Amino acid sequence: MENKTTSTPVLRPIHDTDVTTWELPDGAIARLGQGIIADLAFSSDNASLAVATRVGVWMYELETMQPTALLETERGIVGNVVFSPDGKWVATSNGDGIIKVREIETQQRVANIQGWHGGTSQLAFSPDSQYIAASGNGYRDVYVWCAKTGQHVATFKVRTTLKEGEKYPTHFPLCFSPDGQLLAYSTGSSTLTVQNLKTREYFAYLKPERDLRESEHVYDLVFSPCSQFLAASIQDPTTRENIEVQVWNIDKETLETTYTHYGGTRVNLAYSPDGQLRVADVYDDKVVMWDASRNEKLDTIEYQGNHRTDHRAECLSTDGQQFAIATIREIRVWRAGTLVAVEPHTVPNWIPDSLFFYQSDKMLVCKYWNEGVVFWDVIQKQGTPFLIMSRGRGKRCALSPCEELLVLIGESGQTLEVWNITSGTQIAELTGHQNLITTVAFSPSGEHLISGDVNGKLIVWLVQGWEKQHAFIGDKKSLRTASFHPNEKQFATTDGLRIFLWDLTSGEQLGSPSLDTTFVPLYKGDMRQIQRQIQPRHKPSKNLHSITFSPCGTLLAGGLNGGIHLWDAATLEPCMGMILPESCYRVGVVAFSPCGEYLASGSWWNDTDKVSIRIWKVDTGENIHTFWGHSSDVQNLAFSKDGELLASSSYDGTILLWDIKPFITS
Repeated sequence: MENKTTSTPVLRPIHDTDVTTWELPDGAIARLGQGIIADLAFSSDNASLAVATRVGVWMYELETMQPTALLETERGIVGNVVFSPDGKWVATSNGDGIIKVREIETQQRVANIQGWHGGTSQLAFSPDSQYIAASGNGYRDVYVWCAKTGQHVATFKVRTTLKEGEKYPTHFPLCFSPDGQLLAYSTGSSTLTVQNLKTREYFAYLKPERDLRESEHVYDLVFSPCSQFLAASIQDPTTRENIEVQVWNIDKETLETTYTHYGGTRVNLAYSPDGQLRVADVYDDKVVMWDASRNEKLDTIEYQGNHRTDHRAECLSTDGQQFAIATIREIRVWRAGTLVAVEPHTVPNWIPDSLFFYQSDKMLVCKYWNEGVVFWDVIQKQGTPFLIMSRGRGKRCALSPCEELLVLIGESGQTLEVWNITSGTQIAELTGHQNLITTVAFSPSGEHLISGDVNGKLIVWLVQGWEKQHAFIGDKKSLRTASFHPNEKQFATTDGLRIFLWDLTSGEQLGSPSLDTTFVPLYKGDMRQIQRQIQPRHKPSKNLHSITFSPCGTLLAGGLNGGIHLWDAATLEPCMGMILPESCYRVGVVAFSPCGEYLASGSWWNDTDKVSIRIWKVDTGENIHTFWGHSSDVQNLAFSKDGELLASSSYDGTILLWDIKPFITS
C-alpha cells in the first residue's frame, strides 16, 4: 500500500455564510445543492455532525444545524467519514480509495493513504486515536495505519466463508475494542473474526451454529464498554430484512443473546457508557430507538410528508445518545429525550438532470431522477423548500416555451403528467405508451410535444386539446433524447447508435446522418487525439448521448464517445468534428448558446479528479475555455436566455452556475 503525507491548509473566512459559494471551482459563481450523501458521523463530544457527500465533507454544528466548513473538495466522491475519539482529527475515504486524515482545528491534512481502488467500506479510529483501520468493499484484507503519519502498521487477512456463487457484500463493518487491544470484522455471512492487535493473532472466530443464509451479512458491529462482548446486527441485503442482533462473549466464543424482534431494514448498534445496548431499528418510514438490554422502546422518529424516504446514510453516536439519518429530502437528528427535525438540504439529496432557465433567467427549473422538480432562485441561490409537482419517473421533463406548463413522466413511467406551474396543479394526463418513457420535448412554438420510450415508440401530441397527431415505432430501440428543429417542421431523435430526422406533419423518416470516418478531414483538435480517433483499435464506439439543433437551424450537433459532431441540418452532411482528450472523450450532453455562436459540452467521469465542461467556438471548432468543477458525470447543460450564464447538473447531486461572459463576445 502506497503512503503519502502532505499538509494542505483549507481555510475559509468565518464571516462567509453563503454556503453556495464555498470551495467553488474556478469560473463558478454558485453551487446549488450539497451533493449526494454517502455517510454521517458524530464528533466524539456529540457537538458536530460530519456529512460525507460526492462534493466533499460538510461539517455541521449540531446545536444550530448550520454548516461550519466544507472539506475534501479536491476530488469529492467521499464515501466514508469518521472522527477520532480525542476530537483532534477527521478521516475520510473517497471513491478512488484514498484515505485522508485532517486536523480539525487547522483543517490541515496530516496523512494521505492509498487504500483500495474502488472505495473503502468503513473506517475506524482506535480508542487512543493513534491508529486508523479500514475495510474494503467486499471481503478484502483489513489494514491498519498510523493516523498521524499514514505509515502502514498491520494487515489482517480475511478468512472468507463465502460460498460459491455468493456475491460479496458492499457493507463491511469493523470496530476496535474500548481497551484498544482487539479489532473485530466480518469474514463472510454472519461470521466474525476478532484479532489481537499486539500479537497479530486471531483472538476469536465467531460463527452461529445455525445454518446460515447465503445472502446474510453483518451490517453493524460494536464492542461493549468492558470489551468482553461484541454485538452484531445481521441483515439480508437481498430482501433488505433485518435477521437478528447477536451478542457474543468473545472470551468464551459463545453466543450469549439473540434479538429477533427488530423488523426494520437495517439495525445500528451502540453501547451506552453503563453497558446498555442501544438499537436504532430503521424502517422505510421511521426509525425506532430501543434500549435492547431492557427491551424498552425509547422513541420513534417518523418521516412525514415523504412519498418515499430512500435512505442515504445513518449513524448512531458511540454512546447511543444521538442518531442521525439522511434521506433523499432531509437529515433528521434524534437526541435522547427529544427529536430535532432539521432540513439542511432544501432540495432532494439526489441526482439533478433536466435544466431550464425561466422568468427572465431569475429562476432555474430542475428535474431530479425519479423525484420531483425544484425551482431554484438564481439571484438568491435558494431552492423551493419542498417538491411541487408529483414525484415523477425518470430524469426528463419539458418546460413549455410560454413557461406555463411542465410535463413530467408519471410515476408508472408510461404516462405523461401536464402541470400548470402557476397553480401547481395537474391539468392533464397523457396515455399512449406501453413502455417506459425516456424522452419528452416541446416544440419551439409550444404547439407540439413529442415523447419517446424504450421500445422506440414516438408520439407527437397537439398541445391544444392534448390529442395525438402521430404515433409510430422507430427501430424498436430505446430513445435517449429528442430535439425539435427551430422551424418546427422537423425533429431529430437518437437511440444512442444513430440519429433519425423526422417530418413533423407526415411522421415520415427523412434521413440519418453518418457517424463513420467521413469526418476524418473535418476533425478539429490535437493531432494525436485525431489519430487515436481514426485508428480502428483505439476508436471509441459511436455512442450518442445528446443531440440538439442550433438556434438558427443550420446545424445539428451530437455528443458521443470521442467528441462532438456537427452536421448540416438540411443535407445531413458532416461539417465538423471536435475531438476531446481521451480522459474526457465521453461527451454526455451538448447545448448551443442562444446566439448560436458557441457550443457547450459536458463529459462523463473517466479517471480524472474533476469532469470537464468545454465551451467551443462553433465556426472554428476551437475550445475557447474549459471548466473543471463536478466530481462526476455531467447530466445536463442549460444557457440562460441572455447567454451570460451556463448551468450544469451532475451525478454528484449538484448544479453549478458558470459565468460565461469572460469567454464570449456579445
